[in-house]
Amino acid sequence: MSKRPYDDDNDDFDPFSFPPRPDLFDQTKWAPHVSRENARIAHRFWSLPDTVLGDSLGEQPRYTQPRDAGDNPAAHALARNVYDHLMHDERFLTPINPTDWQREWTNSGLNNRVWSFRDIFEGQGLDLGEATEDLNEVDGQLIRDMKALQLKAALGSRNLSTEGTVPVLRRRLQDYKRKVYHQYCVLPRSDLSQWGVHRDDARKYTIEISDDDGIGALDMYTCAILASPYNPAYWLSRAYCHYQQAFFDLAIGDAYRAEYLCDVLYDAHRRSLQPGLYTRIWHALEQHIMVQPRDPITGNLSAEATLFRRFNGVNFFVPTIRKATQHVLALSLMALQCWDDYKSRGRLLRARTVNADRDLMPFQERAKVMESVADRAKTAKANTEYYYYESRAGHTSGDRIYPHDADDIDRAAVAFTDKATDVFFNQNESLPWKKCRIAASNDQGDTQLKVIATEDIAKNEVIFVENPPMRGHLELPKLPIKVVPLKCDNCRRTLPAEHVEQYTREFEQGNVREACKCITQPVPIPFCPALNDDDPTCAKNARARYHYRVCGEDWEWLHDSMRPVKVLDLNKRPRYECSFEAQATLLSLLLREVFDITLHRRETQDPNLMAHEIDELVALENPHNWANRRFPFSLTANVHVPFNILLQLGVDIFRDLSLDTWVIQLILKKLTVNAIPCAGKRLQKTNIIKSKTFPKLEADLTTDDLPNFWPTFSKLYLYPGHSLFNHACPTKYNASWAYYGDENPNLIILWSIKDIKKGDEIRIPYFHTLDTGVSTSTLERALGGPCNCGGPHLDEKYMPPPPPT
Repeated sequence: MSKRPYDDDNDDFDPFSFPPRPDLFDQTKWAPHVSRENARIAHRFWSLPDTVLGDSLGEQPRYTQPRDAGDNPAAHALARNVYDHLMHDERFLTPINPTDWQREWTNSGLNNRVWSFRDIFEGQGLDLGEATEDLNEVDGQLIRDMKALQLKAALGSRNLSTEGTVPVLRRRLQDYKRKVYHQYCVLPRSDLSQWGVHRDDARKYTIEISDDDGIGALDMYTCAILASPYNPAYWLSRAYCHYQQAFFDLAIGDAYRAEYLCDVLYDAHRRSLQPGLYTRIWHALEQHIMVQPRDPITGNLSAEATLFRRFNGVNFFVPTIRKATQHVLALSLMALQCWDDYKSRGRLLRARTVNADRDLMPFQERAKVMESVADRAKTAKANTEYYYYESRAGHTSGDRIYPHDADDIDRAAVAFTDKATDVFFNQNESLPWKKCRIAASNDQGDTQLKVIATEDIAKNEVIFVENPPMRGHLELPKLPIKVVPLKCDNCRRTLPAEHVEQYTREFEQGNVREACKCITQPVPIPFCPALNDDDPTCAKNARARYHYRVCGEDWEWLHDSMRPVKVLDLNKRPRYECSFEAQATLLSLLLREVFDITLHRRETQDPNLMAHEIDELVALENPHNWANRRFPFSLTANVHVPFNILLQLGVDIFRDLSLDTWVIQLILKKLTVNAIPCAGKRLQKTNIIKSKTFPKLEADLTTDDLPNFWPTFSKLYLYPGHSLFNHACPTKYNASWAYYGDENPNLIILWSIKDIKKGDEIRIPYFHTLDTGVSTSTLERALGGPCNCGGPHLDEKYMPPPPPT
């Protein structure tokens, strides 16, 4: 029996606005406390664009000016320019227009500002190791004193030409030193050379600073975060920078982390939950304040250092950061039309606010202005055929390229399609014969991959077989009126009811061949035994393909974020009060698998592998295919849950920017387009439930209540090879698909329904034999996108032929 799922953030106002967090303790290994030198570097990266932002306000009145004797202006130092810029000219009332963000970006003064290596580092006395090594010295010798043989030896060891006179040799060595050591490179990219994507020296890093190539404000803030990841002021500045560029989803991700750090400082209940984090945040802010502790002219302590030495220390500076963060969150949520999340955040603000009149006024005024807009948007959504899990979500555009995305993958390149053919066909152990390959087409004005026959294929011949490399098996609530059969997590065969008890004993006795320690968790993950002693077990198959860091962890909180949660009422009677499915968390388990596989491959293949560029995802559609597409977005599904998954997997979400918000959003968009539900509960007209009613006493539940309590889709899979087959309307397709059956229920097969000639494209129907009375428009939304066969789009019921025996 569960207690009420209160979240740490919102105990006092609304226990069901957001699902509970995981019980984290020591899963994450935090970075060392920031050194004085890294703090100085971080401060330099942050202060240059922050000063420009403040200067753009000119002589205009500042919102953070002291209002009374107790208001110390130094308390606003870490967020002053962001807060003042945000609150100026009533821009705080409504969000930036996504189609007109360039004007606001120009008004910030940061639009054309670029800082080179020399601008950032020279004359600052910053120690970057080799990056600032004396340009006139090589191997402990001054270049000007080196003789010809010494110069040639130094050049030869660096693979440089040794031809020329001594002055030429000296100049060549100095030019090399200047080129190599006047660089600052961070965030290495994946090595995708095996996919035909060659990232030369100029493309190996996301951010590269040299004397010739500078960076803008967003990259400056990112570098500040990398140097000092636990400073919430840096996260706030980057959040506002993302907001000004209308990347509202990325702004929310940054603001979430700024708020997380502030809450650990401010909330005594959270300071010791994750040992070491509290001290690192305090230390990071302390070092930021103490970068220049004294006035360079008078020699007196700076106002910030003087305030820091008083009884409340760094906590004097936190309220302004928190208020600015809440404004960025609120405006970004409104811009994405996440109205329910926006209202939940408003209730949280009222529960936290101390200086009510001054702090609440902007939020109250904003609510008045936006109330009619929100009502119109919600009315329009209510009149649309949405699934229940889409009912509370806002939306984000699909075709904007995120700032740190390399955007250099040519899916039409022969090397790319050859690699995709090798991954999904030639290396497919489930497919004994290979009669297909992947090619590219530009029929719709953008690059689309397709599957074509390499040999003649006869009618009723199996074309493709695929096991899902990623699977989301949601544990359904245990209701008294229906017993959910226990199934193997790997192959989905039904297991006997006593399996959990039996395999718990097997694991406790040391049998790790067939049993997994996940069998002992609150949400047990069972695997079925091998039929013969020499056969590989499902547990072994899972550990070889997808079951890595997730193994042995308690994921009950993640399942609770997608299903109705059982709680006790005041009379200690079990009841269901809400379903967090309404938070649009449908893809959370698949997202966890992507993270898990990525982290494993970083240890075994490429340490710099990006999660959206693993083999299973890199071949799938990207923003160039998503013109005018909108994707669901909610604070829980797109930010809270993903970051909590990463923390439980041991990822430092403040330090590891290879799993930054933009990577998470790209993954979720790819999953939205390509994930499909399993056979047990696919798409039927009667299953499209728009609303659900809670609460309900468990003792009063009937069979008629099940649609309210069962999640829309309890089993979701990613079949990347299957996703590369294009769909077609009736009379336009030449193959069909189905699940294999009882022997392996999540194995998918494709077969020809007519003779297919060599060179023909293989197309499959949207409709499945289990789809009854479902419109094409509904299936487009559930299966990823519109049909591109060029034929008529039929909305009537249609049943493809059954699979061959």
